[in-house]
Amino acid sequence: MRTRDELMQTIRGYWPSRTLLSAVEIGLFEALGPTGHGSARSLARRIGTDPRATELLLDALTGLGILTKRETTYALRRWVIPYLSEEPDSVLEMLRHHVRLQDVWSHLTESVRAGRPPEPEGGFRGGPEEARAFTLAMRAGARRFAPQVAEEVPLGGRRRLLDLGGGPGVYAAAFARTYPDLEVVVVDLPHVCDVGRTLVGEEEDVADRISYHAADLDHDDLPEADAAFLSHVIHSQTVPEVKSLFRRVRKALEPDGVFVVRDFFTSADRTRPPGASLFSLNMLVNDTGGRSYGAREVADWLRKAGFSSATHRHSKHVPDAGYVIAKR
Repeated sequence: MRTRDELMQTIRGYWPSRTLLSAVEIGLFEALGPTGHGSARSLARRIGTDPRATELLLDALTGLGILTKRETTYALRRWVIPYLSEEPDSVLEMLRHHVRLQDVWSHLTESVRAGRPPEPEGGFRGGPEEARAFTLAMRAGARRFAPQVAEEVPLGGRRRLLDLGGGPGVYAAAFARTYPDLEVVVVDLPHVCDVGRTLVGEEEDVADRISYHAADLDHDDLPEADAAFLSHVIHSQTVPEVKSLFRRVRKALEPDGVFVVRDFFTSADRTRPPGASLFSLNMLVNDTGGRSYGAREVADWLRKAGFSSATHRHSKHVPDAGYVIAKR
């Protein structure tokens, strides 16, 4: 960011996001349907909104490349249909999650002053309904990269994998498909396991090799295994919680077991990449002690927890993510 225009573009960066999320909130994309169309007046009548305001929103979405407009009729652009309709590639649940995130981000100033979230923690730590919404959103986010992650994580010859905090089971299914002899145990909170079991039941080709074990990763002992995978969990934990979990993972692993930690790792000074440092602010407004951690400090904590080695590896396929791989 070097010019005034770039600065102003950053300042207005929430405008397109808010436009899309408001369309999600009012049910606009469900009203349009994957192959449907409608005028501003007919759509407003269908979803109970003001016709003039609806037209302004539709025009903005057209300008953003989400919709097409022919005279007074609007429809979804072909490229966006799989992502904004109820299909396997849909990101609607993730967008609904971001509706809540944008609400709490609007209280960032308050959180910086107070050092805590503006409201009680939700997501997977909330009640059953919040946990279900969060789990569905995480499934939408994981589906895009799970096959590539399974190929990048070295699990050849392993028999039993713990997918720690694996919620919807997307990575569990990808690992099971990549390694036909692998059994995967998803470890998560009880109400998250309830949702996950239902979702994994849809993965008919590998469901018989995926099971769920209810546990609190912050406190409970873990089942025995010869491999463990921890994806995008430690950023929601405090430093003492991370160190405690690492010790309990080592205890659960068999000799020569492998432990893979995947997350948004930062540089040593915690400023790069920008996505990781911004994600620390996301944790500030959503959680009571988490942040993005540096790969070096995570590797150091693993060694101090008793792992014989810990090395950092960048992901070839997944932006802003990497792995720290440790051996028991």
